[in-house]
Amino acid sequence: MALRAFFFIALVWILLAGCSSEQTTVTSNVYHNLTAHYNGYYYAREKIREVENIIQQSLDDDHNQILRLYPKLDTVLAKTYSKDTEEAIKMASLSIQRHPNSKWVDDNYIMVGLARMYDCDFVNAVQTFKYVNTKSKDINTRHLGLLNLIRAFTENEEYQKAEEAFLFLEKEPLNKQNAKKLYMEKAYYYQVRNDYNNMVRNLTLADSLLGKKDQKGRIYFIIGQVYQQLGFGSEAYNYYRKSIATNPAYEIDFYARLNMAQVARLDDKRDVKTVRKQFDKMLTDAKNQEFRDKVYYELAQFELKQGNVPEAIANYTLSAHAGNNKRIQGSAYLRLGQIHFDSLKKYSLAKNYYDSAVSALPPDFEDLETIKKRQEVLGEFAKYTETIAWQDSLLLMASMDSLTLRAQLDSAVASRKKIEEGGKKKRRRTQGTSNSNQSNPFFLEDSNTTPDWYFGNLSAVGAGQSEFKRIWGNIALEDNWRRSNKTSILRQAEEQIAVAQEEAEQGEIKGNTKGTDEVDKIFSQLPLASDQKEKALAKIEDAYFNLGD
Repeated sequence: MALRAFFFIALVWILLAGCSSEQTTVTSNVYHNLTAHYNGYYYAREKIREVENIIQQSLDDDHNQILRLYPKLDTVLAKTYSKDTEEAIKMASLSIQRHPNSKWVDDNYIMVGLARMYDCDFVNAVQTFKYVNTKSKDINTRHLGLLNLIRAFTENEEYQKAEEAFLFLEKEPLNKQNAKKLYMEKAYYYQVRNDYNNMVRNLTLADSLLGKKDQKGRIYFIIGQVYQQLGFGSEAYNYYRKSIATNPAYEIDFYARLNMAQVARLDDKRDVKTVRKQFDKMLTDAKNQEFRDKVYYELAQFELKQGNVPEAIANYTLSAHAGNNKRIQGSAYLRLGQIHFDSLKKYSLAKNYYDSAVSALPPDFEDLETIKKRQEVLGEFAKYTETIAWQDSLLLMASMDSLTLRAQLDSAVASRKKIEEGGKKKRRRTQGTSNSNQSNPFFLEDSNTTPDWYFGNLSAVGAGQSEFKRIWGNIALEDNWRRSNKTSILRQAEEQIAVAQEEAEQGEIKGNTKGTDEVDKIFSQLPLASDQKEKALAKIEDAYFNLGD
C-alpha cells in the first residue's frame, strides 16, 4: 500500500510540475501542447470557421457576372459576428499566455490575425501576420502568415504591398496547401484589379491542387466564366463541363449548362439544332421554373448571333415577362431597345424599351449612366421622327381618294380590333391558372407594359403582317412620298398607316383613340386645304432641322 501511495504522489507531482508554463521537459511539452490545442486553438478555430461561414453566406451571386472568389469584407457585416471574433481572439490569446512554449502558439496568432482581418481591423491584422512571419520557427507557418498578409493587403487596397508579398512567396518552397492558397490569393488579387488574364492563369494553376472541400465546381465555373469573357469559348466549354461533373450546387449546375450552350461550337446546322434542343429542354424542366427568364434571355442572345432578329425579339420579350429578376428584365428591355434603335431604326419603340430598361435596371448595373443618356437623346429623337412620320402620312392620305382611303382604314382598324379581342379572350383564359401564365408570358402584365401591347402578342403580329400583305403585297419602304404615281402613293400611305398603327399600339400617337370614331378622327386631321398642307410641311421641316441640330 505504501509503495502504491508513493507512486501516486510521484505521478501527481510530475503532472503538477508539467503544468508550469516555464517548464520545457517532455512531460511539460506534452501537457502544454495538448491543452493549447484542445483548450485554446481548437475553440478559436471553430469560432473563425463560424465567422467564415457567415461571410460566405453573405455572397449575393449574380451568375450573369463573373462570380467573386471571396466575399468582400464589410464593416457592416462584421458587426453581426463581432462577438464570435472577440471570442476567437480571447481563446487564442489565453492559449498563448498560458502555454507560451507549446507548438500551437504560432497557429493561435494566425487565428488572432484572421479574427482582426474579418473585423476589418486591417492594421492590427497586418501586424499579427508579420509577427508570425518573423517569429515562427516553422517555415510552413511563416508562409501561411504571408499568405494571409496578401489577403489583408488586398482587402485594404494596399495592392503594391500585396504584390511584393506574393512575389517573395513565388521564390519560396511551398507545401501543397500553401501553394494552392498562393494561387487562389493571387487570383483574387487579380480579380479585384480586373486583370482577368492573370486571374484565370492562377486559377488553372490551382486546379490540380484543389480538394473535395475547395468548392471545385464553383471554381471551375468561375474559370469558365473568365475564359468566356476573354473569348476562349473552347476552354470555357471544357471548364463548364468540369464544373457540372463535380455535381455542384443547383444554380452553378444550371448556369454552367446555360453557358455551355452559349460557347458551344456551331460548325453546321445540326449543331444549331442541338443547342436549340438544349434550350427547349431547360425550358420544359420544372426545376428551372424560376430561371425561365434567364433561359429566354440566353436563347434570344443565341438567336441574335445566328442573325434571327424576329426570334431574338420574341425571346427577349418572353424574358422580360417570365420572372421577377429586375436585372434580367432590364437587360432584356435594353437589348430590345438596342435592336430597335441600331438595326430596325424604329426610334419610338426603341425609346419605349429604353424607358422600361432604365426603370428596371438596378443602380449598380454596368454603364447605367450611358444608358440613361441614350434614353434622354432618344426622347427628343423619337419626338421629331414621330412628327415627320405622322405629318408625312397625313399628307399622303390627304392625296388619296376619300372613299378608297376610308375603306382601307376601316378594314385596318377592324382587323386590329379583331386581333385585340382575340388577345383579351386568350388572356382571360390564361389568367385562370398559373401554368398557363407561365407558358405564355406574352400576356402577363406589369407596370411597364400595357395590357394590349401589340408586340407582346405573336398572333397579333402575324395576323397584322398577313393583313398588310393581303392588301398591299410585299413592298419596300421608300422616302419619295411626293411621287405623282398613284400606286406608289397608296403603298407609301399604307406604310405610314402601318407605322402609325404600331405607334398607336404603344400609346405614342397624339389624338389616337380606340372606338368607332377612330377613322373619323384621322380624317379630321388630314391637311386638305393649302394652308393646312403648308403647316404640315413646316412641321416636317422643323423636325428635320431639330434632328440635324
